[in-house]
Amino acid sequence: MQEYKNLLKEEVEVLREKGKAFLDGSISRNEFKGFSGGMGSYAQKETGKFMIRLRTPSGIISREHFDLILDYAGENGLDKIHLTTRQAIQLHELTIDQVCDIMKDGIDHDLFTRGGGGNFPRNVALSPMAGVDPEEIFDVTPYALLVGDYFFRNATTYKLPRKLKVAFSSSMADTAGAAVNDMGFIPVLEDGKPMFRMWLAGGMGSNPAAGILYDELVKPEEVLYYIEAMVQLFKAEGDYENKAKARIRYIPRRMGVEAFIQCYKDHLKAVRENHTFEGIAPVVSGPVSAKESTNPLILPQKQEGRYTVILHPLCGQLMLEDGRKIQKLIADMPEAELRLSMDEDLYVRQLTMEQAEHVLDVMKDSMKTEPVAMSVACVGTPTCQTGVNQSQTLCKNIDDAVKASGINPLYLPRVYISGCPNCCSRHAAAALGFAGRRIKVDDQMVEAFDCYIGGQTGADRVKLVEKSGTIPAAQIPQMIVELGKMLAAAGKDYGTAVGDGSARALIGKYFVA
Repeated sequence: MQEYKNLLKEEVEVLREKGKAFLDGSISRNEFKGFSGGMGSYAQKETGKFMIRLRTPSGIISREHFDLILDYAGENGLDKIHLTTRQAIQLHELTIDQVCDIMKDGIDHDLFTRGGGGNFPRNVALSPMAGVDPEEIFDVTPYALLVGDYFFRNATTYKLPRKLKVAFSSSMADTAGAAVNDMGFIPVLEDGKPMFRMWLAGGMGSNPAAGILYDELVKPEEVLYYIEAMVQLFKAEGDYENKAKARIRYIPRRMGVEAFIQCYKDHLKAVRENHTFEGIAPVVSGPVSAKESTNPLILPQKQEGRYTVILHPLCGQLMLEDGRKIQKLIADMPEAELRLSMDEDLYVRQLTMEQAEHVLDVMKDSMKTEPVAMSVACVGTPTCQTGVNQSQTLCKNIDDAVKASGINPLYLPRVYISGCPNCCSRHAAAALGFAGRRIKVDDQMVEAFDCYIGGQTGADRVKLVEKSGTIPAAQIPQMIVELGKMLAAAGKDYGTAVGDGSARALIGKYFVA
């Protein structure tokens, strides 16, 4: 491993040189991005500023790494860290030297960035309740970590057409998005035997697709064979010429689902003949005692007398001072564990009820607690170089408008906001989602968002929706408030209002395109 770490450190110095060449104009932004993405760093839209994506494996963040990341932020003059929608942590507003110095120090502490962007397998998604979920058949955590480690150890050798995303969900609630990733796994019992159901060729972004349910169950011990088969298929059949169609979900669209599945099986057969992987035997959960919690932010675990608390900083931006509070809280809770969710939440697990209530009480003034206030927003412009709109600003404006209106926020849904069509917030699968674009109003180009209504997740009920219309960004907070007033007056939840058409009718009044 030390030899590999030395190789990664050598790459960091190449990144430093390329970063400075980009700043002095010797290489273009795209040339720099072609190298930096695979290193887990990108240049921001603002000249001279860079970001770094720290890969917390499957959202599992140790106390040591949490402390280290907070220290990196503080030592480099940052007042916050960003919890991403892929269970990683990003630091923004850095110089290229700061980025490279953090990378090198992180390598020494087994905190890596390699493969955090570019045409590489990304952080393997994992249900934040995996291992403590009362609904799980067996803990999928070891499999997510196994696959993530396999990807990481091969990161310097991959030549893929584009990124590859894998997810492991603990139950059919599919909180990791197994059914909408390039590959996804969920545990089931088949005749009393633990197995995985597997989905292939799902994905978000432009032209999203639900995954194709594989026609055979997967033995948990054989997961790496199936992973490597998809890597080989992607390399053989992926589009290296057209970046817009270089994701796995376009392959079955081109060759047909039946041919795609057969192609995958052919690659699986070849992998079995040419590779030998060690597997992990699953441990089936025993009987779970029933627990209750009247607070939706305190989740009962399958472990007797243990609970998980959900902490959500506004727009996924955890202020440094709040991170320090959490650091101090768990210092006195030796069994507490930290997990990141796909919704920019921080889960604090393995708490007693007394501890859970204490955590919420201490953090109540800085964390969001109602669904609409816990809305999800990618980082957007001006930080993201591919972003179109200010998704973070819209998220904050919605929160401010709802608070100022005095309406009951519990009627409103969680909103998922992407700054562009790339779908980092998974807006196409959201009950209410937005994707940034620009439109002309009175001969001027203004920020607007395409609106997505009625999407849903869950392994057997995935619903991806197309845009219903477009709303100027400035009008969306007003629309949200009016929607909340209508729901409260009618005494109905948002899902019911979508079903009977009343929510669509109200939202539609704001459409301009």
